[in-house]
Amino acid sequence: MGSFRNDGLKASDVLPILKEKVAFVSGGRDKRGGPILTFPARSNHDRIRQEDLRKLVTYLASVPSEDVCKRGFTVIIDMRGSKWDLIKPLLKTLQEAFPAEIHVALIIKPDNFWQKQKTNFGSSKFIFETSMVSVEGLTKLVDPSQLTEEFDGSLDYNHEEWIELRLSLEEFFNSAVHLLSRLEDLQEMLARKEFPVDVEGSRRLIDEHTQLKKKVLKAPVEELDREGQRLLQCIRCSDGFSGRNCIPGSADFQSLVPKITSLLDKLHSTRQHLHQMWHVRKLKLDQCFQLRLFEQDAEKNAYVNINRIMSVASRLSEAGHYASQQIKQISTQLDQEWKSFAAALDERSTILAMSAVFHQKAEQVKPRELLWWLLVRRVGVHTLSV
Repeated sequence: MGSFRNDGLKASDVLPILKEKVAFVSGGRDKRGGPILTFPARSNHDRIRQEDLRKLVTYLASVPSEDVCKRGFTVIIDMRGSKWDLIKPLLKTLQEAFPAEIHVALIIKPDNFWQKQKTNFGSSKFIFETSMVSVEGLTKLVDPSQLTEEFDGSLDYNHEEWIELRLSLEEFFNSAVHLLSRLEDLQEMLARKEFPVDVEGSRRLIDEHTQLKKKVLKAPVEELDREGQRLLQCIRCSDGFSGRNCIPGSADFQSLVPKITSLLDKLHSTRQHLHQMWHVRKLKLDQCFQLRLFEQDAEKNAYVNINRIMSVASRLSEAGHYASQQIKQISTQLDQEWKSFAAALDERSTILAMSAVFHQKAEQVKPRELLWWLLVRRVGVHTLSV
């Protein structure tokens, strides 16, 4: 998600040292368009654990967008009020732990610098350029509109509000991406082509499908949309809006606007598509249930069910059932089998009737007349089977 590409560290992971304002990225840019990382003046740099500092600078390097980071950071280190011998360990930490390219490190000279011994950076062999500057000299290298007020700049930056917005954005992106993944999993479930092979299986799958709709309806898309719109309002600060919930002038936040809107659009469109897929699948499952009932009744092959089965087959086919061809084949086969069965029954009934007549005649006529009658009847009936 752009500047949220660092999956390893979040603002919440470095919150204690982040709140101390040991370092920050204000959204300012140098004249090349590179991001600015600032270490403000403080007297206790030596009290900061190196591991905490490494995690902090690693996290801050992930805040600007990748395109901006590729231009290289300008690092401003304000040594006013600090012990001068702490500059080397800080620069060394940046060289070893900072994951992005550093274009230049601009070091604000400490108080009474000219009365102190100059530090020789030559033997340190830093891979980035270092330059000693005054506050006045800094404004010549970086436009004042891109500097915060401690460097006589005009860039509006509030560290507490920055942290609050950053935490909210990271939570929003994490929740939205997680929900989108869940919705996409549901899409895969609804895209299944297989159908149950019996009536009970059809009933069970219809029940599961009904439960699936509840999951779709419970998806907190509206809740995330409200949070996304609130964050967009904080970032855009349009139409003269200002106040505690507004973070003006931060290019790092502004670059997230299209990502937020795109993610919200994706959530809405995915859920809408899910609704459509659910209804299509529901229709197919209902038709499958009807088909399995039809097959079950057809297998019974009882006379009392024939007319009803044929009527159901006709109705399903006319309704555009997805298996209409299969239904027609079953009903045709059933019709043929029933006609054959009915014909056999008729033939058997005829034979039984003839047998009854024979026995009646046998009781009424003499043996010679009975034999003659049998010969006459045999001309019309080739096989006599009771």
